[in-house]
Amino acid sequence: PSPSVVVMAKSGAKKQHEANKAQLKLLASVLNYTTVFHVVVRLCVRYKTVKKWNVVFFACTLLACRTSLTSLRSFAAPTYDADGELIDGGGSLRGGLTEYYQDLIYVGAFALTATTYSDWFWMSMLIIPAVGGYLIITKLILPYMSMKKQASEASAQEETKEEKRRRERSQRRQAKRRGF
Repeated sequence: PSPSVVVMAKSGAKKQHEANKAQLKLLASVLNYTTVFHVVVRLCVRYKTVKKWNVVFFACTLLACRTSLTSLRSFAAPTYDADGELIDGGGSLRGGLTEYYQDLIYVGAFALTATTYSDWFWMSMLIIPAVGGYLIITKLILPYMSMKKQASEASAQEETKEEKRRRERSQRRQAKRRGF
């Protein structure tokens, strides 16, 4: 390849790497600030209202968010050659499964912040399995069922050679009777 093509490719990789780095920094900041806010307000200031299940929900939410952030970091990791030069800027954090990971982090951050006010905001975490169920139904189950239904309808509509021969013969007879 010509040098200009290589420079353009490296430029795209650099842009991708910088975009990923900025997005990951934002997500980490959101998660860190909301975690610190929750710990200070809920576990230090309002410590008398903390129950065992509050700590369990906090730990589960934090685990889910940290796991998502770690997955995003590994997906967006750049590739370097032996000389340390950037080859690939990493996967794009826009579209696909990475957006669901980011949504999980944002929902978790909301829950961590809002539950400093009321425990009922832990219910907002139920949006995650609800959306997951919806996606499974609409993206996997319904297309599979409609594909199966279309295949059975197509096989029912296909006529055998014998049926085709009989139909054509019947049509020729009717045409003769009409005088064509």
